[in-house]
Amino acid sequence: MRPQASVAFALAAFLCLGAATSSRAATITVLNKNNPGVGFNDPTPATPVGGNTGTTVGQQRLIAFQYAADIWAGKIASDVEITIDGSFISLQCDATSGTLGQASPTSFVRDFPGAPLPATYYPVALANKLAGMDLQASTSDISIQFNSDLGSATCLAGSGWYYGLDNKHGDLTDLVTVLLHEMGHGLGFLTQVSLDSGAEFLGRPDIFETHIFDTQTGKHWPDMTDTERATSALNARHIVWDGAQVTQAAPTFLALGTPLVKVNSPASIAGTLAVGPASFGPQFSSPGVSGALVAAADPADSNGPSMTDGCSPFTNAADVAGKIALIDRGTCLFVVKVKNAQNAGAIGVLIADNAAGAPPDGLGGSDATITIPSGRITMSDGANLRANLAAGVNVTMGVDLTVRAGADASGRVLLFATNPLQPGSSISHWDSIAFPNLLMEPDINPDLPHDVDLTLPAMLDLGWTKQTVPEGGPRPAIDLVPSNHQTRALPPRN
Repeated sequence: MRPQASVAFALAAFLCLGAATSSRAATITVLNKNNPGVGFNDPTPATPVGGNTGTTVGQQRLIAFQYAADIWAGKIASDVEITIDGSFISLQCDATSGTLGQASPTSFVRDFPGAPLPATYYPVALANKLAGMDLQASTSDISIQFNSDLGSATCLAGSGWYYGLDNKHGDLTDLVTVLLHEMGHGLGFLTQVSLDSGAEFLGRPDIFETHIFDTQTGKHWPDMTDTERATSALNARHIVWDGAQVTQAAPTFLALGTPLVKVNSPASIAGTLAVGPASFGPQFSSPGVSGALVAAADPADSNGPSMTDGCSPFTNAADVAGKIALIDRGTCLFVVKVKNAQNAGAIGVLIADNAAGAPPDGLGGSDATITIPSGRITMSDGANLRANLAAGVNVTMGVDLTVRAGADASGRVLLFATNPLQPGSSISHWDSIAFPNLLMEPDINPDLPHDVDLTLPAMLDLGWTKQTVPEGGPRPAIDLVPSNHQTRALPPRN
């Protein structure tokens, strides 16, 4: 959801002051906003895990929070303390998908002392850094909330939080990784444009927006009308970040080879299709996997009501063996569908979406026993392929080696533009086609390290500077007593 934020205006009397140019590591302080007995104050006994020495659930949560804060503090410079309000609360969740966390700056500021661009809104932590003073000393700079229900019977059962600091999370959700992601939003990786209407925040651009570029219209978002911005937000795979720091760093982080599906025959539908690769199984590669496309068939039973959803062992395994299986999305987990296809002898899987939209999301889930590539295609592409199966469809699941995975042909990194919009995810994330996976994609992928990858160059484009001066001593101990965005959603798994 779009963060709710107050807005502050710098006083004209400040304008004679110079901007700060510090390169000293930032100090990021975590403020515990939970009530006694819950969230960061949960007294449930816990065994120390993965370098986290806390002996209660609440202590382990706070230690992980400060650990992630210190990672960010070691990357960026600021002479002004950055304060974060943190809490664990109930967030939207069900058996197959849910919100891990949500974050936003607490306010946005324009025309402050040292502001690089006039009449442009900056998240308050960045504005403080650039001004060299705390412009709103009475309030914190960032607000972050996490899902306290994760792993419960009604919220992605079995996918609870991992509080260790070593990233050895297994099938659990690594809290440090999610923290790094949400702090990225709080530090400025988000736009305040209303994506539904295209209206700018209080009629002015924000600093993130100034780097959003539509490659089809050739316009930056601040140069568009509201209607043009609303249309541009839907322009999948054509919205890029054109900041110089990110573009320069992209080859360091993104591999050559954008995943795609090439339809080889029949000639009437030959061409390339967008695909969302799976987070499990082998990655798409070159020259890729080629073969005849065959519709999977399985019983309509308690596992899945459709005979094309692949939720039960295939009834046409002999037809699927040695070929690429076409399966419809629905009911069961993606890993179940792909594993059933693998058991039938398929060499690859394409799952057609069951709702209109573009680009196709990746396939979420985890199963180390899956050894064949798989990916999601749009509902319209799936219907077109299925309508032509009788003519003999042959496809290749591979990569375009001339383009980096997650960038356009000019090397600019793609933002997550979707049609229809995905509230809380669209635009204010990198495109999920990126490989290796990036921290600020809309989904938290299990292979992410405890690092900030291309998010740091994005921060430099926004106006942050790198930390180059060593810190002067240890951080203070974490206060275990309560003081007193964008939404990150797990990928749908079926």
